[in-house]
Amino acid sequence: MYNLLQLLVFFLQQDTSPFDQLKRLEGCWQRTGTSVPEFEEWKIQDSVSMIGRMYKVKESDTLVSEEILLIKKQHQVFYQAKTVNQPEQERISFWLTGYQNGSFVFENPKHDYPRRIVYSFKGSDSLHAWIDAGVDKASDRVDFYFKRVR
Repeated sequence: MYNLLQLLVFFLQQDTSPFDQLKRLEGCWQRTGTSVPEFEEWKIQDSVSMIGRMYKVKESDTLVSEEILLIKKQHQVFYQAKTVNQPEQERISFWLTGYQNGSFVFENPKHDYPRRIVYSFKGSDSLHAWIDAGVDKASDRVDFYFKRVR
């Protein structure tokens, strides 16, 4: 009986769903190492979706480059991106294919580039994200380092 109780406590202490873990994105993240301030900002919309945007601040202008929807449908999590400079283009979906220890991998092997988007939390105020052409072509990787600003 004691082992059963230990097992139950172990499972109750396990991480919440991957979507709930991704809610750590909420807030504003500033990209480090760039001459023009770049940001990724996330807001929780409801219990199954978050909206995000990537933008630069140049003088007093905010230049949005990408709009993102992070959504949970049934038991799957999707990252849906749309570039602002191509309004006719539909959102491109990437689905969560893996997560562990604060890292989340979204993939779409049919998309030209990127095929993979990865977010990896480094503590509570640092985030490392990258895009690449997939596991077999990780040398095409572009890294983004962020610090939380709010």
